[in-house]
Amino acid sequence: MELSSSRLLGIIGALFMVIGLIPTIGFLLMIVGIIFVLVAMKGYSDAYHEGSIFHNSLYTVVFIIIGFAVFIGVLFFGLMNLLASVGITNLTQLNSWQSINWQQVINTSNILQFVGAIILGLVVLFAFTVIASLYFRRALTTLGEKTGVKLFHTTGTVFFVGALLTIIFVGFIVIWVSLILLLVCFIESKPQVPMPQAQQQTPQ
Repeated sequence: MELSSSRLLGIIGALFMVIGLIPTIGFLLMIVGIIFVLVAMKGYSDAYHEGSIFHNSLYTVVFIIIGFAVFIGVLFFGLMNLLASVGITNLTQLNSWQSINWQQVINTSNILQFVGAIILGLVVLFAFTVIASLYFRRALTTLGEKTGVKLFHTTGTVFFVGALLTIIFVGFIVIWVSLILLLVCFIESKPQVPMPQAQQQTPQ
């Protein structure tokens, strides 16, 4: 893939990711954007013969997927335990739902257990997000060195700081800002591949 095509995919993908984080629009654009950026990273990686650009980007996506999967799994497990405490073991049994004693469900013990599951899931998601951000920063740092666009390095650092701050709401805003910076990075990136070091000497 030519660098110009990778650059275009990166611009479109980053733009979709920026829009995808805006509430009410949905995460479909985010998913498409991530795929486009990942393909763009593969193109840059091949063009500059630097496999770490793509590999670190891929690890970023993998760790984020694992984090969300574990988060959802922990929440589901906590919900099933909550329902099991009132005798519901099969979610498809409508009669069981109609006979729920909500006063029995809403008690201190059950609520604390479910809140504990939510906190555990968030901690796991936070940990995987931070790990993913480290790989993404590595990928962008290397890409910045290869393209000469130093803003890539700054973008990776901002994304990492945002991941650390996701423990509070402001972290998501910082991540969104980093995606805007990523869009600017792709726009500013040079589509030309560097000249090989070994060149024939021009006759004097």
